[in-house]
Order: sequence, then C-alpha cells, then structure tokens
Amino acid sequence: MALTARQRLAAALSHLQRKSGLSIRAIADRTMLSPSFISRILSGERTPSWDLVCHLCSILGHEPGEFRLLCEAAHGVEQPPRRTVTACIASLKAALRGLHLAAAQPTVEEIHRRSHGRVPAQVVTQVLQGDAVPEWEIVGALVTALGGQAADFKPLWEAIHYSFLLTDDPCVSDLVSETTS
Repeated sequence: MALTARQRLAAALSHLQRKSGLSIRAIADRTMLSPSFISRILSGERTPSWDLVCHLCSILGHEPGEFRLLCEAAHGVEQPPRRTVTACIASLKAALRGLHLAAAQPTVEEIHRRSHGRVPAQVVTQVLQGDAVPEWEIVGALVTALGGQAADFKPLWEAIHYSFLLTDDPCVSDLVSETTS
C-alpha cells in the first residue's frame, strides 16, 4: 500500500521521535502543544506547518531541510515543471524588450554609450532580438544601461543556464553554446 504525502511526512517525523527517545509528552512540553496534537501529527491525522516541522526537527536533533519536500507535498504544494532552454531564453528576451520599452526604446548606440562601452552595439542588437545570451556581466550591464535592476534579471539568466545543464537535446545544446559565447 502506497503512503499518502501526509503519511510519508508523519512516518519520517515518527521515526525521528522514536530514534530520539523523547516521549510524545516531552515533545509536547517543548512545543507548548498538547500531547494529543503531537500524536495526531505523528500518526498522519494532522499536517504540521513548515514552521512546526522545523521546530520538531530542532527538538529531535535533525536537519529540517530534509523534510522540506515532504512537508510541501503533504500541503499539496507542487514543484514547478522544468522549463525548456528555449522557453527560458524567450522569458529573458521578453523581459529585456519590456525594459527597453520602459526606457523609451533608446537606440543601440545610446545603450552602448550608457553601458560605458561594456556592451558592444552588435551584442545589444543580438540580445534584444533574442539571438544571443551573453555572459552575465554583459546582460547585467545591459539591464543597468536600460535603467533596470540587474538582480531582477539574474534569475532569468540563471534559468537559461540551469535548463541548459539539464538538457539532453544536442540541438538545444548547440543553440545555447552558440548564444552564450
């Protein structure tokens, strides 16, 4: 019989409780919750919040990070699907084009000047057209030259490289290796 997500979380917490040697009453006293409530958590009848899971792990002498996915699954939190390299590139391109619009569409030469020469004019054109994904220093300088906050765009750039690392499609690998050079 397969366990539900709540039962898997309860089983893991229950195992820690037995391994620790602490009674349910001792845990309840340390959490200021009733022994009945702690018992229902350990049996899978109740689903604890992430904060409570962290507190229980602390009491039981265990790293809470190992429980994160179990807790999220028990609460019905779904992991976001992996995005393709192409979709990640499209997101960065759209965000940069939106920033370009917000900056009143300065010319390629103006952007090059605003970047203090760090972003070559040819690269500006390629990036805004979505034909290139240069190194972060170039993208960050482009964002700054357009009046944006580089930190807002870095996750989009990182997503491209993360999805590239996970791809097994040689055509996509060729595309990204060409655009990141």
